[in-house]
Amino acid sequence: MRRFVGPFLKAGLLLTGILILGLLALEGAARAFHWWPDPFLQPDERFGLAHIPNASGWWVNIEAPGEFQTPVRINSKGLRDREYPYEKPPGTFRILLLGDNFAEAFQVPLEDSFQEVVEVRLNGELPLPVEVINAGTWLYSTDLELLFYRLEGRNYRPDLVLLAFHAGTDVLESHREMEIRYMGREYKPFFVLKDGELELVNFPYPVPQEPPPQGIVGRVKGFLAAHSRLYPVAGRFIRRYLRRGGGSAAGGAAATSGAEAIPMDLYLYAVDPPPEWAEAWEVSKALIRQLRREVEADGGRLAVVLIPDRRQVEAGYLDWAMRTYPAMAAYTWDMEHPNRVLRTFLEAEGIPYLDLLEVFRQRTQEQGAELYYPRDGHWNVAGHRLAGEEIGAWLVASGLVPTEEGR
Repeated sequence: MRRFVGPFLKAGLLLTGILILGLLALEGAARAFHWWPDPFLQPDERFGLAHIPNASGWWVNIEAPGEFQTPVRINSKGLRDREYPYEKPPGTFRILLLGDNFAEAFQVPLEDSFQEVVEVRLNGELPLPVEVINAGTWLYSTDLELLFYRLEGRNYRPDLVLLAFHAGTDVLESHREMEIRYMGREYKPFFVLKDGELELVNFPYPVPQEPPPQGIVGRVKGFLAAHSRLYPVAGRFIRRYLRRGGGSAAGGAAATSGAEAIPMDLYLYAVDPPPEWAEAWEVSKALIRQLRREVEADGGRLAVVLIPDRRQVEAGYLDWAMRTYPAMAAYTWDMEHPNRVLRTFLEAEGIPYLDLLEVFRQRTQEQGAELYYPRDGHWNVAGHRLAGEEIGAWLVASGLVPTEEGR
């Protein structure tokens, strides 16, 4: 009997050793080739999510890992930027940038982000030092940007607050009922309109507490989730394989709006959208008004940059959507509709703004430039460069930055 057990035991140990070595090799490859992004965000009772101070690592597109691999570092105050003290250096003009993923710019190296392009340009043209502090954060919309300014941004004493408004997400994400339905959960504080006034709700945000892992399997899973780069890649591969094997996954609330099977976020471009979109626009306008009041009360000035969505810039999207979602025929659509709404509002309020849509369309459709990553949908280096040059020139031409000593 021992003659048979010995060889089987040796073979089993050999196979186990090969398996362990193979897994270690794959883990090393996952880390070396950045198959999964490093963690940069954590739950936060003020904003729902916030950057992890001093986090560093790599950001990749898990849908297309070869699209970009970007080194990212978060500073000690939780900003994707260099270190800046709250106290403003004497004689310095300070700009605070508020925005979402476009401003956060994880898709490109920090030095290629549009705010860095603006800072370099202004420091080469203006008679005094300029700092552009980047507070852009993933999943932030105008509500969280107002809250960030109120709780944190004003500490930097900015002379100018630049709001990067991305209508493609900001309007929907600032409306509590629609965003909860879209995301399937409430993940942050919201401002709601009551009798025409903004009221902050779900604040502080009750951060969900993860239950402690149960049993050996639970503890092993928890350890791997916290320390392995291969574990989430393997889990995602398995889930996708099982979905393919079991047929198409059921669609969720985020995919469509009601029985019409029109993606909810597409209603942004409807000239005659459902009534809740009119309310969402009123919330967004109220948030911008309130941000201006608070910025001006602190001695600063507010200006707005309208960030064009890729769907607006690249030709053919509306035709494709009309073919794909036949129910859209019941509405009138205009891909420039959100920009018209915003321009009319900002002009009536006397808030200076720059709309980047037309220059991005011209550069893309007339010159064939690729300004967005095909899979990720955010700006590539060329997109950031174009935005930074346009914003820098506009800030100087519009007098939003001092062009002479003493101004």
